[in-house]
Amino acid sequence: MSKVAVVAGREFLSTVRRKSYLVVTFGMPFFAVLYFGLFALLPALFMEKSAAGRRDVGLVDLAGVVRLEEAGRASAEDEELRRQAEAVAGRLAAGDPRAGAARGILEAVLLPVRFRPFATRDEAIAALRGGAIDRFYLVPADYLATGRVESYLPDEATLGMAEKRAERSLERLLARSLLSGRLPEEVRSRVETPVDSRRSAAFVVGASGRPEPLDTAVRLARVGIPFAFGFLLFMSLMVSAGYLIQGVAEEKENRVIEVILSSVRPRELLFGKLLGLGAAGLLQLAVWVSVATFATSFVAAAALAALDLRLFLTCLAFFALGFLLIGSLMTGTGALGTNSRESQQLAAIWSIAAILPPSAAAVSILDEPNGIVARVLGWFPLTAPITMMIRCGTGKVPLWDLLLAIALLAGAVYLALRAAAALFRLGLLQYGKRPPLREILRQIGKA
Repeated sequence: MSKVAVVAGREFLSTVRRKSYLVVTFGMPFFAVLYFGLFALLPALFMEKSAAGRRDVGLVDLAGVVRLEEAGRASAEDEELRRQAEAVAGRLAAGDPRAGAARGILEAVLLPVRFRPFATRDEAIAALRGGAIDRFYLVPADYLATGRVESYLPDEATLGMAEKRAERSLERLLARSLLSGRLPEEVRSRVETPVDSRRSAAFVVGASGRPEPLDTAVRLARVGIPFAFGFLLFMSLMVSAGYLIQGVAEEKENRVIEVILSSVRPRELLFGKLLGLGAAGLLQLAVWVSVATFATSFVAAAALAALDLRLFLTCLAFFALGFLLIGSLMTGTGALGTNSRESQQLAAIWSIAAILPPSAAAVSILDEPNGIVARVLGWFPLTAPITMMIRCGTGKVPLWDLLLAIALLAGAVYLALRAAAALFRLGLLQYGKRPPLREILRQIGKA
């Protein structure tokens, strides 16, 4: 283990001191924040500008059913939406630069659509051509029988968010106008809002049979934590494998590997590289995640408050075992390549085999966490890490099932390290050619 520690320390320090590593580690978050911040700011500025210079929406009512006074009457759903949006806007400090775009979007969305009545279609067309209105709607005389409504827009208009908001506002206005004076007030309010989300409640029934209030944040966290760990596993494998394969390819081309193997066994060298370069990749990933967490501090605080420690530790265990299994296989296979590009192509097979099946079956796993598909993918070592994370997030996995998956995965890690060491030893001394399949199988059998 002392030689493994020496190799791991050397690989870690030599990697983190590279200028390219430092630029990517600290420059990528800065570029991402600048890039996404710019794209978040532009829509807010555009919406703020369009809201400041917005024009009315025309309305021609030939059916005589529209009551414009109903346009200012807000339903319980509208009031709840406005209250929630204003609460979020209130939390955003005026001096916080990250909040400017969000405040602009909220203010633009909260502005109501203003309808301007016209007696005839010709009057509305003249106003539209003169720029007095953005668009107008015509309610035909046979509207009650057909439900047909005509919309008129200028040539340069695009079907976007403003069009959708105007259509929804018109639908609400027509519905309220048709109900006005025809139903008692309490019945009308209930027709407009059949389910009041402010007063409704949801419960879950556990194994004890006793109903308990549904905590949406906790349930979202139970689903979000496994998917977050799965994404981190994918990213860490991609980042770490890149450094591993690049380092091995450089040492093979420079013939430095011959000197190293004179004092270190291939298995020790493999394990040391896996730990050292893997730690460098995880450090880089940790910096990126920290910046992303700071940029979304409100979401991160909510997720931390709803954190399930047992689920977090379980996902962490599968993350570590999955990283060792797939990372060792990627390194051992990548060492067989004749150059860096070929090594990366060979190594990518393992990451695709580990991530693609559980990703494709994610919906089935969530619906039936103890079904045949979920259990087969959960017990198969390559797909077990991500599959078991998703299954554990449902809270329905038996303890024996969880322990069996961990045991099978740990055994696979041991065998993978031995097989990868054999492939590593075989590939390190091959220059310009790939070993034949028979020799590869023979080395794996000897391991």
